[in-house]
Amino acid sequence: MATRIVESHRGQGWQALSIVITYDRREVVPSYVVFEWAPEGRWTDAADGDPASWQGYRLHQAVVRDKLTQPDKCQVPTEQAYVLNAEFNQATEDDVDVSEEAVLANIADQHSISAARVEELVLAVEDWTVC
Repeated sequence: MATRIVESHRGQGWQALSIVITYDRREVVPSYVVFEWAPEGRWTDAADGDPASWQGYRLHQAVVRDKLTQPDKCQVPTEQAYVLNAEFNQATEDDVDVSEEAVLANIADQHSISAARVEELVLAVEDWTVC
């Protein structure tokens, strides 16, 4: 599919092309795979490439996540985990001086669960993101 996307842009003046395949916008790093089509697969050399012929270009697969190669290895977070992760991220962005422990305790109070459970669920989303 990535090669077909690249071919559909051939001759349109593109110097390089990056194709990011994502899964879930709620993730911190929501990409499964990143392909870069550039001279010898190096994005930094894009200005030296020939966008008309793309001679010397190749598709470089920069990142492949285990979610694609080993889907059973990665544990999908629950909806509650996503909610708590979003609350945690928002709270720490709103007040950069607040401690993570204070944020976890506050979220725990709001949801009537332990701070340890909140941390476990927040980390579940982080683990899923980088899996």
